[in-house]
Amino acid sequence: TTENNDGLFQETKTIRKSKKKKPDIIILNTCSIRDHAEQKVYSYLGPHAKRKRDGEDVTIVVAGCVAQQEGQSLLRRVPEIDLVMGPQYANRIGDLLEDVANGNQVVATEASHIMEDSTKPRRQSSVCAWVNVIYGC
Repeated sequence: TTENNDGLFQETKTIRKSKKKKPDIIILNTCSIRDHAEQKVYSYLGPHAKRKRDGEDVTIVVAGCVAQQEGQSLLRRVPEIDLVMGPQYANRIGDLLEDVANGNQVVATEASHIMEDSTKPRRQSSVCAWVNVIYGC
């Protein structure tokens, strides 16, 4: 999913990485199988939520299986989150971020059929790659 998101962002020129500037979009791509996954997500969210409370223009996204499991409760605990997105929405992140840009706080965790993923992943290696076998845990 991370490679697919990188490819999508590169394709739409949504993200430009700069070492001099803090990112405008933070995506926590989560996995609920890991030990203490939910607690780690809340811990990682802390500094980014503080940036937002301090007036920085930052978009906070929680994606993946923890987002799917926690859903609306993530927003209740960390209201600075802009988008909560289950793994079945990974290839729709561009549309969801557009909703966020229009001032909406979005929770996309409803069961849905996975649409064909036409994004071109941005590979870090020329000899290996992540391949989706299933979506979610």
